[in-house]
Formats: sequence, C-alpha cells, structure tokens
Amino acid sequence: MSGIELIAAALAAGALAGTTGAASDAVRDAYAALSGLLRARLANRPGAQQALEVPEPDPDSWVAAIGDDLTAVRADQDEDVLDAARTLLDVTRPPGHQQVYIHNSKGVVVGHDNKNNFTFNG
Repeated sequence: MSGIELIAAALAAGALAGTTGAASDAVRDAYAALSGLLRARLANRPGAQQALEVPEPDPDSWVAAIGDDLTAVRADQDEDVLDAARTLLDVTRPPGHQQVYIHNSKGVVVGHDNKNNFTFNG
C-alpha cells in the first residue's frame, strides 16, 4: 500500500466511522490528528484544504481529490502523517480484525476454514 493509499484509506475509514454516529473519542481524536497534519502540509493548496472539509467514505475519492496534492507536498513520505494514518486505521478496525499485506505471492488464502486447490505452472 502506497503512502497515498494509506492516507486515503485512513481518511475514508475515519469519515465512515464518523457518519455512523458511533465514532469513539479515539476515532475522533485520530481523525483530527491526521487531518490537522494534512491541513498544515496543504496550507497553500486551497482545493485540497476544501476537500478535507467534506467527509468522504470512499478511498478512491480521496485519491482523486487530493492525491496529487499529497504527492506534491510529500505528505506520502512524512512519517508523522503516515503514523497518524496508521493510528486512525487501527482505531477504526473492529476487534479481531487482521490486516494482511501480500506482495509478489501466488496462492494466498486469507480467512478461516478455506479449502483450495492450487496448480502452479513454471
């Protein structure tokens, strides 16, 4: 997951949690921390600032709205921003949820009680 995708996923998760009305203080605090860091990074980009004002539960919409701006200001390389995004994702996950990162793999199965037959040719 790229830095932009991580930030977009976190913003979407925070927005979705906020729309349910059941957002915990931890979610609200983590969302405020991430959006505050992003606002500071995007201070000279009014379009991106405006986009941050509208909660959007779709990560792809965040990438389309502010992805280029985040790249331009190198927010996707800022460890404070990335840590805030990870924190927001962590506090919006339901208990028992696991995140799996898969890279250059074949025949990966995630979940419980799965039965699969794989045939790999060369």
